[in-house]
Amino acid sequence: MTKKKIQLNTRATREIDKYPMVAVYWLDICSDSSWQSMEGCKKAKLPTCVTHGHLLTQAKGVTRVFGDYSLSDSEDGKIEEIGNTTIIPNSVIIEIKKIVDKSKK
Repeated sequence: MTKKKIQLNTRATREIDKYPMVAVYWLDICSDSSWQSMEGCKKAKLPTCVTHGHLLTQAKGVTRVFGDYSLSDSEDGKIEEIGNTTIIPNSVIIEIKKIVDKSKK
């Protein structure tokens, strides 16, 4: 597993630029209510899921990501609210990759 902590950009001039775009790869819980053999259950694998969004925090055993945000009415670019949030326990995270916007380079 290649887990790593991604730093927030505290020097960003726009508030949204403080929160890097990331892809979080994590293992999901899998359940099945149908009848199956014990061998079939032993061979079953956990699905790998991917969440894309802005990294809000990585603290106290969880990673928090948001996909949407609204700006305040002022023209300072401040974020008023966030939506489409996902909270993932760090114990199920396989890898976190920073997504680089090549158009900004």
